[in-house]
Amino acid sequence: MKIIVIVLSMISTSSLLYSQSTIVYDAGTSIDVGTGADICADSITVNGTYSGSGTLCNAPVAVENEDDLGTPKEFSLTQNFPNPFNPSTTIRYGLPNRSHVTLSVFNTLGQSVSTLVNGEQEAGYHEVKFDGSGLSSGVYFYRIGTGSFVQTRKFLLLK
Repeated sequence: MKIIVIVLSMISTSSLLYSQSTIVYDAGTSIDVGTGADICADSITVNGTYSGSGTLCNAPVAVENEDDLGTPKEFSLTQNFPNPFNPSTTIRYGLPNRSHVTLSVFNTLGQSVSTLVNGEQEAGYHEVKFDGSGLSSGVYFYRIGTGSFVQTRKFLLLK
């Protein structure tokens, strides 16, 4: 017996994309839609069991457009994904204004093993791929510096 637990929340924004979709839940599938969650599609067919206080709605699905997230209000450096990684991972950061950015990777001895970014960048959200295929397994750190903002995060390379 399949059991699907869905806990979703939708954030409405002014930038929406339209997606046509069809969802079919086979016989024997149990769907539990959590409080405040919505499952919306152009067509929903439930052949299994539906429970929970969330809603199923036959309506177009609104999806946030990541390109229109706007400009961050403050500097940010997010945790890389995936973590642990092998051999590559993605590092994301936000800049509230045009800044000189240095993004570097260090080993546990504090030695720089890679400089990913070193230059002026426009305000907005940015992402960089890091390829650790030339490094040995272990804990590494990545640090962003923009003058007034410096932040370091830890990540793990597993081979």
